[in-house]
This record gives sequence, structure tokens and C-alpha cells, in this order.
Amino acid sequence: MLARIPEEVIDNVRSSVNIYDIVSQFVQLHRSGSNWFGLCPFHSENTPSFSVNEKKQIFHCFSCGRGGNVFKFLMELQGLSFPEAVFQVAEAANITIDDQYRHTGQKQQVSEPNRKLLEMYQTTVDLYHYILMETEAGQAALDYVHARGLSDELLREFKIGFAPDENLLEVYLKDRAFDDYQLLHKSGLFVTSQEGQLFDRFKGRVMFPIRDAFGRPVAFSGRILVKNEQVPKYLNSPETDIFNKRKILFNFDKAKAEIRRQKEVILFEGFMDVLAAYRAGVKNGVASMGTSLTEDQIYLLERHAQRLLVCYDGDEPGQRATKRTLDLLEPYGKMELGVIMLPDQMDPDETLHKYGLEHFAKILQENRVSPIAFFMQLYRQGRNMRNEDDQVDYLHDVLPELAKTNDRIQQDLYLNRLADEFHLERADLRAQLDQVVSQVGAPDPPPQRDVEVRIAPPMDSGSDRQYSQVEKAERLLLYRALHDHVVWTKLHAMTSFNFVDQEYQLIYTLAEGYFNIYQQYESATFLDYLQDDNLRQVIVSIEMADYTSETSMEEVEDCLRIIMEVPLHQEIGQTQMAIKNAERQGDFETLTELTAKLIKLLQKQQTN
Repeated sequence: MLARIPEEVIDNVRSSVNIYDIVSQFVQLHRSGSNWFGLCPFHSENTPSFSVNEKKQIFHCFSCGRGGNVFKFLMELQGLSFPEAVFQVAEAANITIDDQYRHTGQKQQVSEPNRKLLEMYQTTVDLYHYILMETEAGQAALDYVHARGLSDELLREFKIGFAPDENLLEVYLKDRAFDDYQLLHKSGLFVTSQEGQLFDRFKGRVMFPIRDAFGRPVAFSGRILVKNEQVPKYLNSPETDIFNKRKILFNFDKAKAEIRRQKEVILFEGFMDVLAAYRAGVKNGVASMGTSLTEDQIYLLERHAQRLLVCYDGDEPGQRATKRTLDLLEPYGKMELGVIMLPDQMDPDETLHKYGLEHFAKILQENRVSPIAFFMQLYRQGRNMRNEDDQVDYLHDVLPELAKTNDRIQQDLYLNRLADEFHLERADLRAQLDQVVSQVGAPDPPPQRDVEVRIAPPMDSGSDRQYSQVEKAERLLLYRALHDHVVWTKLHAMTSFNFVDQEYQLIYTLAEGYFNIYQQYESATFLDYLQDDNLRQVIVSIEMADYTSETSMEEVEDCLRIIMEVPLHQEIGQTQMAIKNAERQGDFETLTELTAKLIKLLQKQQTN
């Protein structure tokens, strides 16, 4: 049994980082009052309900209820075990921990088959990359990618590789302890014959590793090296337990920091386009997996970017694809949209080769237009703009696009341009536009996702749960006891005091052990001290409640009165029921005793 990470090491790692710095790598956060808010990374939502409290070093979602400290955030987000989360935070804090603590008997949150699949893909990435960079078998492929402008530095950065024509992967993986046939079969790295024999899925292809949001390779896209009309140019991995193409964006793991910094993302059509932009120093580019954007991918981008720019090929198919993407994105409405127009109907890679790295980066920065300007240019294609019929058809296409925006100034700007170009009365165009707006109605609200969320978090809640007066008193009193030593001492001296609800009493009892170790209460530390996840969530919801920082002893006394009246109420009720039973049985001696007891209880209640 390997040793657990010492508590002092865990405390040092936790206190050496700011939870904001870790969380903001994955969630776009905006300050509101004393907290930071953003879209929750654990579920789909339209209104931010995910909160980070820097002072207490905890996070909490007021909608789905997840919460905890920096370790819990990484465990939930990346499926890590507790030791793995500690090691990851330690790495961010430049703290070295002995490797003997890396894997312990603590519960792993990623299933063992999935863990093996991730390791298998990393091993395969390393193999294919080595073949490309270091072997004679990969020389032709290396010459090809060099000719495409990919430097050795870029090849190493993205771990691009080459899968040769030979069936070598199965033997290579089995030599490295990946010998579970079922796991190999479902990995997506092989095709299986009717006899059950495994053959390498990717042969003679330049291999682009597909990574998830955390940088772990989960799939491949292989480009054919020698042109062959009988096979597709690109071959992608099938979906597996670790790869869902609807949730993955190529290069998102590397781009997300730059996306957050610039508050914008550039959406390209293909991997080579992303790499072309990367070579030009534009590192906030991503690409979907050869399909239209999905809701999951859109939501992923919404959490990190305020603006999305579509940069597809400049030819007619690319422009039509741009239109489909804009039409898809428009109803969501959370990101400002734009289009990067490439010259001469070229794709990004062609543009780079023609104009060079520096000028290509300038094009990506300067050739930006609004969606309406893009549509006005798109609808001109194939039309004779001196022909009146084509002019009318053009206006019939353009006005519905103008009707999609609520920006009156933008509408007026383009109406003026149309009126000048076609020598029309602006008032007539405005009347026509207003008629279109009335026909199509106001822009639709963003599509509803999994849950409805609050505009603002509740004052004393970690979720939509409603608390009784007694439980509100328990939560407030527990908060005061943990944060104020005077209140803690007062409760500790009351030998007859107990919380009514078991979870609060259990936390109160466990806190005694905590204070035997730690002199001062810190919520992030206490969360690691608690072993029960339900109790951790109770603490998080209490900590995120909007309690004042100053303790009022009158407030404490009120809480005590409400809590301690509950057992008295229960005893009065039980005594009254016993009196009724004694009356039915004619037991006058017991009836007399119970009546005297009831009188005393009622007097005590009155005194309280």
C-alpha cells in the first residue's frame, strides 16, 4: 500500500496557489461584488451561476450544486483522483512532491479502462511521432510536411506523426502491457477482420493527434500521403469511450489561454488552417471535427470567448459553409460574431504561402467584417447587380439578414448604403425592413439547454433548496461557530446542545477534531479534512451564503433559541399523545404524572 500524501504537503500546495488562477484557465470569469462569476463548466446553462470566492478559496455552482476547493475543481473537471489533483496543482505552483505519493489507494474517478485507453493513445502518439521524426520509414512523410511549411519545432509542438504501411501497432502496444484484446478492439486504433484479427486502422498517413480540452490525446486524424481516389483524404478515429467528436475542438487545449486573453476565438475549417495560423503567431484558432459546430462545442467556446470569427475558405463552398455556421451560431447570441474574408478565394494555408507569415497574420487581423457585411457580399455572387430583377432578388435576400439584428444604428448604416447604391428612398427601405421584421418576429432567444438557472444566486442557498426556519438557524449558527472562536467556545460549553439535523451535528462534531489540528478555520482546508462529499457540499453552500462578516451575539442567541426549542416542541407533542393514551386506558395515576410534566414543559416553553 503506497503512502498517502502528508497533510502538511497538501496544505502547502493548496495555500501556494490562488483558486482563481486555476479556474480561470477553464472558465471565463467576471467579477461581481466580492466573487467571480462565469458559465458553469460542469453543465450547460445560459446565465452564469458558477462562482469563485478568492478570499475563501472555494468555488460553487448555484445551479448544479457542485463546489469545493481547488483540488475538487480539478477532480470534477478532469476526472482526477485526489492525489492526481494535488500533483497537478503542485506543478502549477512549482512544488515538487515525491512520486511515491502519486498513486494511492484512494478512489479513482476515471474508470480503469478509460485510463488505459488514454495511456494507449499517448503511447501511440509517441510511436507515430518517433517514426516521422527519426526513422527512414517516415522520411517521405517528413519531406511532405516540410514542403507544406511545417517546421520540426511545430511538428514536435503538436506531436504530429506518421503511420507506416506495416501492421506494427498491435505488437508494439502488447510489448508495453496493453494486451487486453477487448480494449485494443474498442480503442478505435484498429479495424477487426471477421476472424477477429486486428489491423492498423491508419496506414500511410500523416497523423494529427486530436486532444481533449486537457491536452490528452484521445483520437487521430490521418491525412493520406499518396493521393488515392479510392480512399478519403482524411481518416478520423471512430468515437470511443474517450472520444466524442461533438465535444472536441482541434487545438482547443493549446488555444484556450490565448482565447481568454484576447476574448476571441477564430474558427477554421481544418487542421492545416489552424496550423497555418499558429505558424503566423495567431494562436487562438480552433477547428471542428470535420462537421458543423455542435451545441457542446458552441457552449465550450461561449465559456471562454466573447467574440467568434469564422475564417473558412474564400471559394464558393467555403463561403456557403460560412453562411451555415453563422446561421447556426446566430440563435445562441452570447458571442459577438464576425467573418475573416480571405483574398482571391484562397484557403488559409494558400494565403500564408502566397503572402508570407507576417502579412497573413495582418490579413487575419484586418480583413474582418460583420455577418451582415458578409451576407451582403455573399448574395452578390452570381448576380448582375445592374439588372433590376437581380437587384430586387438581392434586396429580398439581404433585408431578412438585417432584420435579425436589434441594433438600430447598424440597420440604419446598411440601409443608407443600399439606398445610395440602388438610388432608392431610404424611407421606403426602412418600411420594407420593418415589414420583414414584423413577419419574422423578434430574434429568437438562445436555445434552452439542460437547466434553467437563476439570474443571481440566492442569499442563503447553494441551490434551489428551500430551508425551514430551524435549518436556516442551524446553518447560520454553524457558520458563526466555525468562523468565530467566541461562538465556538460558547457552544462547546453547552453540554446539552445539539444541532437538530444530523448533517450539521456531524460537521460540528468533526470540526472538534479539525480544531485539534488547526488553530484557525479555513474553509478550503476544512473541505479536505472532511471525508464525506455530501458534508463538503453542505460546507460549500454555507460558505457561499451572503452572511455578514461581523458576529452579533443577539443573532447567535436567536439561533440557539430556535434550535433548542425543537426538542422541547417534540417532547411536548410526545407528552400530549401519551396523555391521550392514558385517558383511553383509564390510567389515572399515569395521567396525573403526565399532566404535571406537560405543565412544566409548557412553562419552560413560555419562559424561553
